[in-house]
Amino acid sequence: MDWSILLMDFVPLLVFVVVDSLSNMRRAVVWALAVAGVELIWEFCTFGEIDEFSMLSTLLILIFGGLALKYNNALFIKFKPVILSLFTALALLITWGLGKPLLVTAMDRYGPLLPAQFQPLVHLPRMQEILARATLYLGFGFLLHAGVVAWAALRLGSWGWLLTRSAGAYLMMFVALWLAAR
Repeated sequence: MDWSILLMDFVPLLVFVVVDSLSNMRRAVVWALAVAGVELIWEFCTFGEIDEFSMLSTLLILIFGGLALKYNNALFIKFKPVILSLFTALALLITWGLGKPLLVTAMDRYGPLLPAQFQPLVHLPRMQEILARATLYLGFGFLLHAGVVAWAALRLGSWGWLLTRSAGAYLMMFVALWLAAR
């Protein structure tokens, strides 16, 4: 995994807002879909696989972009991050509720990709507790994020929506992780 995977969900939406500002909604949706496709190809060429998050994100862009084109309404594509946040929240909260917190499981899977000096840390009991709490806090954080982004899609312009979606996600993750580490 590479940090740039975090941008996979953001770049097509940024392209959508930029092209929508300069041209029209239909062209913006087509460009967003094209960029999402290029990102999948890049991920496969870079990592040799396409992870579930990227597939879900691209599928949602395809579905909501298609609805935006069919009904000529940009609101559909603006609700894509809302749905993705809801799916993420459900995955985090369900795995936490089942006693198998997603972040603990993910660290077991991706921990070997960390630099060697950090690998022993992920198995410490304190780190396992932090990851479990972070799973719970992020689950509720993503629920909150979904609500705020839905509000922004309905009430703010495209740039305000994008800022709320992007900065709001990073702020929410920072707060949730900070609280989990306390």
